[in-house]
Amino acid sequence: MDAYELLGLTRMAALDAGVVRDAFQRAAAACHPDGGGTEGEKGERTARFQELNAAAAILTGVGSRVRHLLALEAPGHVAERAASMDEKLVALFMEVGQAVRGAGEWAEARRKAETFLAKAGLAGRELEVREGLEGAGAAVKPAMEELESGLAAVDAMEPGAAGRVEWLAALGQRAGFLEKWQAQLQGAWSLIFSVGG
Repeated sequence: MDAYELLGLTRMAALDAGVVRDAFQRAAAACHPDGGGTEGEKGERTARFQELNAAAAILTGVGSRVRHLLALEAPGHVAERAASMDEKLVALFMEVGQAVRGAGEWAEARRKAETFLAKAGLAGRELEVREGLEGAGAAVKPAMEELESGLAAVDAMEPGAAGRVEWLAALGQRAGFLEKWQAQLQGAWSLIFSVGG
């Protein structure tokens, strides 16, 4: 499947989620399953709608988009099994890990706290945990911005240009790390809110 072709979009590494959403809505309007017709037509429209939805999901996520573009441009490319991280990514990994771990430990202590006094005693730690999560989130943001500028630089290169495939692969790997850490931070925030901090 070529998600770009399905949605009528130009193959690009840097692609705004709003552009993907608009393209999906245009393409999906013609084949929405609730459009009427025979059962066979509804089945065909449903299948097409699901294809378009899958294409939009691929192109919305930075990591999945870059990996998809890499697969389209270099179908024989074999990604390195061992992910490599530079010093910045290692430091970010440590910061995110510490913040997420701290949120988990605080949430567990909060769940076990049975008295008002025990819960009140965790208030100072909660503030530290929230600050740690905010700091880690703030640290991920410029890394994502740097990634986005790298994607724009790849788009400026001609398909098939020397180094483009390797650069796409490296950016896809980096996007995978950053998106995973963003999801972990969101999960940690959800955990904090779910225990009634």
